[in-house]
Amino acid sequence: PCSMCHSVSDVNGFDGYASLLAFVHQLHGLQRIHNWKITLAQQTIGQSVSSTGRNKDGTDPKINSCTTASSLLVQGKLEGSLLHHLINEEIRVIKNLQLLTMPEELDVLEEVRREFDDLKSRLSSDDRDGNNNVTAADVSPLANMFVGKAIHKNFHPINGRFVVLWDFGKDLASKKIHLKPKEVVPAKHLENLFCKRFGYRNSDGERIPKNSLESTFVLNDEEHSKFSNNDDPHPIFDTGLDQWKSLLELALSMDHPSATNRIWTCGLNDGGLHNLFLNEENLWMFDLGEPSLEPIPAFLTKFLMSFFHALGMEEDEKGDWVVRFEQDENGKLRLTEKTKELLPKVISSFNITVDRLINELFDGYEKVRVLLVRYVVTQLISDSAFCIEKWRTKGGGDESRSDHQYYLEKWLWRALWDIYASEELRRRYLTRMMFKRQLENRHLDSFLG
Repeated sequence: PCSMCHSVSDVNGFDGYASLLAFVHQLHGLQRIHNWKITLAQQTIGQSVSSTGRNKDGTDPKINSCTTASSLLVQGKLEGSLLHHLINEEIRVIKNLQLLTMPEELDVLEEVRREFDDLKSRLSSDDRDGNNNVTAADVSPLANMFVGKAIHKNFHPINGRFVVLWDFGKDLASKKIHLKPKEVVPAKHLENLFCKRFGYRNSDGERIPKNSLESTFVLNDEEHSKFSNNDDPHPIFDTGLDQWKSLLELALSMDHPSATNRIWTCGLNDGGLHNLFLNEENLWMFDLGEPSLEPIPAFLTKFLMSFFHALGMEEDEKGDWVVRFEQDENGKLRLTEKTKELLPKVISSFNITVDRLINELFDGYEKVRVLLVRYVVTQLISDSAFCIEKWRTKGGGDESRSDHQYYLEKWLWRALWDIYASEELRRRYLTRMMFKRQLENRHLDSFLG
């Protein structure tokens, strides 16, 4: 805080930046006096005054403790009126952010399109010359922000999160990573998943199957198996390092203004269910980040992905994360019975949410659905890399450090869950598209007949 800052009461409110500085200055002084620990603030934020009125002395008669929306989800309670209240509040927040966005901040579509056209022309020249020098690192901050920072964070050829995953797979296959007994099983499956892109053999000398998802997971619904059995994934859901091009191209192909115009995020970029306190009357958002300007579909990424992400962070009675898998007789991972019961409810809540967002924020513009799903699938795989990074930061894989740490295997299980959830969502989207095409064909046959 600087000496030029005044108290909040002295600021007239017209200068938003000065008001924010004054607030920080005043809060910082109180924090030093009371020795507040900010990490404990969520517990206080999660309390709300009940609607039963106040006592005559003005005190609250009763304080009801709120819970996070992610906790309600894993309890199977995020449905019906509570779910619609959450969606209403999310839509209200986005519309308020639209109002806070300056007119000159809205539209950068043509500028990003020109950059993408230039990158494509350079890519074509590289192909003719036998080079491949254009990478995600060449994408400007403006274009990167147009897709919610997803390009640099995930596709960067040196430090992108997808490189983290593939390097982890290589290190596992080369036996460069020290594993504790409880880490062996999840690590074996992660090796199988991430080595396939390099054509390596696993630690037992066996060549990695081309479709490592099928060899890792028991994918339950036979209705979707025709898609997951394909040798090549649907291109818009591929996570190869060159797929930043298809992601940016998809975002630029939207022709509804709400899908391309930017909003000022007010720092609410990480608005997942785990960062929301919710009850039937109120919604509180916490975990503010750096404010940015990005289109609504990109802004919705963390919120929508958290419907699946939250299942990887459910705590059991001991405070550990619930493992969503068990091994079958062939060593493949299948969902636990509890997860099989919960997942359809989560998917239903997710679908209801996406349908309403499309109808009320994008005027029923159905084309934006694939972009929303693409962002979610990409972010789930990205979070898998985040889990690996956390595991290593805490001492995982380091023989000199990991033996002093306990329960680190939970990060590996959570990484597996993120990958499974991304595939489940991808297959369901493709099935939806297949059914839609079949229905359209039947209508056309009926009309022609």
